[in-house]
Amino acid sequence: MQILKALNNPNCNVKLFSKIIGNDVGLTAFILKTARSLRFLTRTPPKDLESAIVRMGMKETYYLSLAFLSRSVVSSTNLKIRELLKETQQFSTKLAVISCFLAEKTRRLPANQAMLGGLFQDIGVPAILVTLEKHLDVLGDPQQRIACIDYLAPKVGEHILRQWGLDELLDVPRNRKNWALDEEQAGLPELILVARIHAMIGTKEFKACPPLFKMPAFHKFNLGELGPDNTLELLKESKEELDDIQRLLTP
Repeated sequence: MQILKALNNPNCNVKLFSKIIGNDVGLTAFILKTARSLRFLTRTPPKDLESAIVRMGMKETYYLSLAFLSRSVVSSTNLKIRELLKETQQFSTKLAVISCFLAEKTRRLPANQAMLGGLFQDIGVPAILVTLEKHLDVLGDPQQRIACIDYLAPKVGEHILRQWGLDELLDVPRNRKNWALDEEQAGLPELILVARIHAMIGTKEFKACPPLFKMPAFHKFNLGELGPDNTLELLKESKEELDDIQRLLTP
């Protein structure tokens, strides 16, 4: 919350912001690695935390700090929950990278904003999984577990993002799996829904997804060329960056 207060302080500057982040060794290392990653790659890598924040911008540094810290806060001694937490983190990373690639392809939304939206769409899922430790019957039944998560994740995710002051992203978890979303002006939630379909390829839940061409969001972004072959090509193209970000976000 210190980071949020600093960001909302009109007198805050990069020096003060870097001082607050610098109090956490793990977070500092993460911000430096991220600023030197493929997403922000330039000829001259940042040498210190201040220059890394300048490279990424204070607001995006804040978002990425939340993404990193949130992954180390939720834990469980239950082996099944730990396995599901890891799967959730990996899926969110994949969703973030594909969202970013789609944003670059459509040129309708900032790629970095799309990446963050992808990271945060399932932000409520880890808290739900930990709560299921008290409801082992639901935890052990995949159908019940998915139904429980699908019902609660939009509400819990919206609550968490509101607490963090990320009001501009509230529609992202709110419309999780809302395949019929059909706003007059397509925006970030629609893009991430299309990315989610791509990210779910190869999972058991993919069978419950609608065909891309039946989604209003798919047509509003003029993504008609992304049939099965091009979808697989997109996933191959994003693999290097996916692996890179996955390494960065692993606590």
